[in-house]
Amino acid sequence: MCANDVVGNTPSETRRQPVSRRTMLAGGATVVGTSIAGCLGGDGNGNGNGGDDSGEQTQPDSEEPEKPDQITVRAWGGIWQDSLESNVGEVFTDETGIDVVYDNTDGPVMRGDIRTAIQQDREPPITVVWDLNTITHTSYRQELAAPLDPEVVTNTDQMSDSARPDVDGDLPYVNLYSYTYALCYNEDVLEDLTGDREPVDSWDELWDSQYEDMLGAYNDPPGDGLIPVLAELSDTEPGPADEMEPAWDLARELEPNIGYLGTDQSLGQVLQEEQIAYAMAYLPNNIVAPKDDGVPVDWTIPEEGALVRMDSMYTPRNLDESQQYWGQRFINTALEEDVQQNWMEELQVPMLHQNIDPLEWMDDDPAFPTSQEEFDQLLTTDLDVYAEHSSGWFEEFSQITA
Repeated sequence: MCANDVVGNTPSETRRQPVSRRTMLAGGATVVGTSIAGCLGGDGNGNGNGGDDSGEQTQPDSEEPEKPDQITVRAWGGIWQDSLESNVGEVFTDETGIDVVYDNTDGPVMRGDIRTAIQQDREPPITVVWDLNTITHTSYRQELAAPLDPEVVTNTDQMSDSARPDVDGDLPYVNLYSYTYALCYNEDVLEDLTGDREPVDSWDELWDSQYEDMLGAYNDPPGDGLIPVLAELSDTEPGPADEMEPAWDLARELEPNIGYLGTDQSLGQVLQEEQIAYAMAYLPNNIVAPKDDGVPVDWTIPEEGALVRMDSMYTPRNLDESQQYWGQRFINTALEEDVQQNWMEELQVPMLHQNIDPLEWMDDDPAFPTSQEEFDQLLTTDLDVYAEHSSGWFEEFSQITA
């Protein structure tokens, strides 16, 4: 982040509730986007301005660094932290004897704290950061991420190519699992509105006036997952917000149909409560359990595709040798085969370990990609373009839907 990461909160309206995405059962501040325009730098190897490079990547000798009493991991709260703790944290503690403390500080705030610590040549307040790969890549471009040591994070060899970011030089972070921003829907509501329980085949059908006030979307960041769809439908190249007017024109035309803006938790709730017909660009793993319990919700990937992303982990620069080493050991634990298997079953997302087969119900479902062919059928956003321009996209979408 440069000087102004936080754009601000989107004003509340009658049904539009600007609460933080992925804070789930925990609270959190609404933050709009991240910008590093003018901040992209480094030498391509992850070498930045903070701290002494010679101390930033642990080079283990014959002995491991002294064990700290604890490490601190930035996590989303609620079921996200619960899944991390039960599937990764407890295994790490059993293996090492090191306690894991979880910090739910909002992502942009934490990144600001890390950057400030590095600029002041202090140790960051966090050992491991768990975040969206778009945000993690932004942190890498801001020179906040220390290279992962292949002698410590040895399990990267067992991960698919998608787990390793496409950057030059050292490995700054590792991706853990994938998920899609699918089109989720309530069959009962669709039947009431259209006389048919089947979802639309194309995103552009959602502009029909019969869906007035019956669509939901993410609000933090605003339009997350949906903006790439707007770009695809309008044949607009993602880039500076002021050069994406065709996409914003589509958003303005869609605005009367958007009746709810919210989070993973709140969008899933209003979908199940039949307050909306569709949750656009919504993570389907959030409604797997309700669907299994008989709630008439489901998901689809429209013919134009849907955005696919991943979550990832990294250790910040300027950590002392002990925190750096054991933080990267924690990441290595997250990549263990058994850990990835158990974590997949709890999170309901396909992991990126080469030896992990997707759950049976995920097979041949494009919303849960595992093969490269399946990934190729979905929409992606260039991570460097996202890092530089996403704050402008979110601000524009927020203004349209305010």
